[in-house]
Amino acid sequence: MPSPPRTIGQVLEAIRGEFPDISVSKLRYLESEGLVSPERDQPSGYRRFRQSDIDRLVFVLRAQRDKYLPLKVIREQLDALDRGEEVPSEPAPPSVDEEPATPVRPRTPVPSSRLVNRRQIMAESGLGEAGFIELERLKLISVRRGTQLYGREAVAIAVAAKRLGSFGVDARQLRVVQQAAATEAALVEQALAPYQRRSGVPKEILADLYRVILQAHAALLHSQING
Repeated sequence: MPSPPRTIGQVLEAIRGEFPDISVSKLRYLESEGLVSPERDQPSGYRRFRQSDIDRLVFVLRAQRDKYLPLKVIREQLDALDRGEEVPSEPAPPSVDEEPATPVRPRTPVPSSRLVNRRQIMAESGLGEAGFIELERLKLISVRRGTQLYGREAVAIAVAAKRLGSFGVDARQLRVVQQAAATEAALVEQALAPYQRRSGVPKEILADLYRVILQAHAALLHSQING
């Protein structure tokens, strides 16, 4: 027998263990984007989520959290699932304790070019207005030049700030990560300089370089914590 539809509060309570930052505003935002479509009671208008709605919501949240996929891509994957098609899964990154047996070429980890506004960032991350302003004040996030919009990387930074806050890590302490990223960016620019002087950087070279830098960063962080 199928379980009865749940209220928005019951849904949040059910998935909060896996998604501690989930909020009513984020769920409503995902609904406004057409990614989840719960039924509405009449005439009250209260949302009622079936199990299929909850499964769809969890799919969206995992795609955002684990793969940093833009909503457009997630929507395309949901459409494919609705048509009965399989969505290709990406291979998990190799363990920092192991050397992969064969080279892995994941999708280029360059943030999506799709821009977002501050409302979308706060809705997707669960970060409040004060927290958002603090990230801007610290110059951890900023609008793209010539626009009033932000890149998708701003969403990832806001999510990190929100989650680290639950561990007692202040947003100001993210400056340490920012400084490390600036140093790594200089290393990337140095490695790409010969290509820049010629015909430009091939996409596969850029993807491979990002992968190597990120793997080295993860391995060194692991050794610092566990070494």
